[in-house]
Amino acid sequence: MIIIDDKLSLDALAGRLVGAEPVATTWSFHYRLMRALRDETRWGVLSRTATAEALRIAADPPESRLRVLDPRAVTEGAAQLAVRHGLNVLAAELIAAAKQHHAAVHLSAPNVGRHWSEVMEAEGISLTVI
Repeated sequence: MIIIDDKLSLDALAGRLVGAEPVATTWSFHYRLMRALRDETRWGVLSRTATAEALRIAADPPESRLRVLDPRAVTEGAAQLAVRHGLNVLAAELIAAAKQHHAAVHLSAPNVGRHWSEVMEAEGISLTVI
């Protein structure tokens, strides 16, 4: 499994992200995607690249395209990571989910936090920036 961010999730929903491994996203990244797609007052990267099909299926994506991970399974681990590394909730949930699922992480370049690479390396998580 590969865990991806909101930008790559949109690509997966639109059929633009093709790979051999299943892809998943965290609840926080899925929320950010839904927020961007539903806010008609903003015009950002996600809303500009959304297709009609992606908009229809984003709220309840088929697992064959994108699995949204349940945050309850990683809450304790995320809290521990946040304390240990000074992470925000987005990064803590992402890293905890990657550890829980023994998954690699693929992120679009703008979504990589300042210290995320170092923390992922310290936690034994493979990070690919796209």
